[in-house]
This record gives sequence, structure tokens and C-alpha cells, in this order.
Amino acid sequence: MFVRSLFLVLIAAALIGCGVDNKGAAGDIAMAKIEGTVFYRERIALPPNAVVEIQLEDVSRADAMATVMATLTLNSENGPPYAFSIDYDPARIDSRMTYALRASIRVDDKLMFTTMDYTDPFSGNPVSVLVRRVPSNP
Repeated sequence: MFVRSLFLVLIAAALIGCGVDNKGAAGDIAMAKIEGTVFYRERIALPPNAVVEIQLEDVSRADAMATVMATLTLNSENGPPYAFSIDYDPARIDSRMTYALRASIRVDDKLMFTTMDYTDPFSGNPVSVLVRRVPSNP
């Protein structure tokens, strides 16, 4: 009986030691993905040098700047809507906090479009992110 109990304890310990972790085969942290599209309503084409940036942000603190959790930059060669897949570390996500997706489109480092509404990144895949035109400065 003692030998059987010891055997079961050893097997349980081995299984716990082989448990699932957040590392891949190469020792990298297993990343999760948020997939979606960035779009705008205006019927205009952007120049080929336009850059689309998507950020996953922790926006929990109203009195502080958002903490950027992940960033993805795309070129605009295929035209809108711009499909994206942004990787993030799920271990850094705290269920008590609030997260948002922010997107912007820049041409020659000038902001043309940006998000102006809250976009929940965890509302399900794919996520649609609306960007609105920013008035140009004279």
C-alpha cells in the first residue's frame, strides 16, 4: 500500500512538473492574438507611404497616460480596411483593468486618422476599429 501511494505521488509530481506553461518550444513566451480590421468612412485613397499603427493599451487609470502593452505597424499598400493581428502577452493582462485598442494613420509623420471611441480588444475576434479623420493644420 505504501509503495502504491508513493508511486502515485511520484506520478502526480511528474505530471505537475510537465504542466502547461507560457513558453513555446524555443523558450519564448506564448503570445495571444487580437485580430481585426482598421477602417475609416471617408471614400479616399491614402498615399502609398501612409503608415497604420495599432496599439493595445491599458487605459485603467483616468489620471495617467495609457500604458502600451503591444504595438503593430503596417504599411497601407492594400488599402482599407487594414487587416491586423497584434500579438500580446496574456500574462500581463489583469482582469481588473480596462484595455483598449488605439489605431492611427499617419502620412509623412502627420496624423490623418485616429480612434476617438473606445474599442474593446477582447470583445471577440475579429475586432473592428474605426478611425476618424483629424482636421489638418494650416
